[in-house]
Amino acid sequence: MIQRTHSILILFLLGSQALIGAELPLDTLRAQPQPHLYRNLAIGNVVFGTGAYLYFSETWGTPNGKFHIKNELHDNVALTDEISHFYAGYKMTDGFAWLFRVLKVGPKKANRLGALQTVLILTLIEFPMDAYNPSQGMGLTDLVANYSGVGWGLLKKEYPNNFDMKFCVKQPPWKFKHKLLASDNAEFDNFIWWGVWKPKYVWTGIGYSTNHDQPDVEPEVYLGVGTTLYDLLHLISPKVAAEVRSLDTYFISLRLRL
Repeated sequence: MIQRTHSILILFLLGSQALIGAELPLDTLRAQPQPHLYRNLAIGNVVFGTGAYLYFSETWGTPNGKFHIKNELHDNVALTDEISHFYAGYKMTDGFAWLFRVLKVGPKKANRLGALQTVLILTLIEFPMDAYNPSQGMGLTDLVANYSGVGWGLLKKEYPNNFDMKFCVKQPPWKFKHKLLASDNAEFDNFIWWGVWKPKYVWTGIGYSTNHDQPDVEPEVYLGVGTTLYDLLHLISPKVAAEVRSLDTYFISLRLRL
């Protein structure tokens, strides 16, 4: 599910730039105010939401069945789905808030709009898309994880700290059938979800993943140290790094499986 929501975020960021007419120079946060922000935001949601709906319907199936709730107690993914939903809520809130700040919206309002945009997208994914999809079903714990992630994103903006959440992959995505989107256990197992802490120079973290070497899912726990793309970019251009920090998601790590 995280691949789905990340793709929606990328589509929306690109589409909003085109519709609103905002070029993104190095000093994006000094862009001129946009007079038709809400109108163009609505257009962006309709246009790119429609495109995302068609694409995801082709990938996961169309919502043409009866309403039903997903059996999350026997989904054989050991909470990785809920973790990915939490992460999606968190980073999409962060990413959309960044977009609104680029468009010269005040920080507090940008945070609220980012959270509302994220809630709208993630709710529509669960209902009606998954709820009426015969192969999916609406996930109640997914919704809880979505909204908890949004809440964490807002809380982190109010109380900045050295804790964060990242992800990395075990193998390059191009080795799998679906390069950007996961649709089977092997593709979902490729992701490691990290809770990380940066005391000073490097990130230290605990990672969680799964494998399906046996019929039943097996949890995996990792210890890791590493850096992020933001930190590497900061060495080259702190100014640019600061402006795209909200989009930093990947943990470049040396890891040990426990």
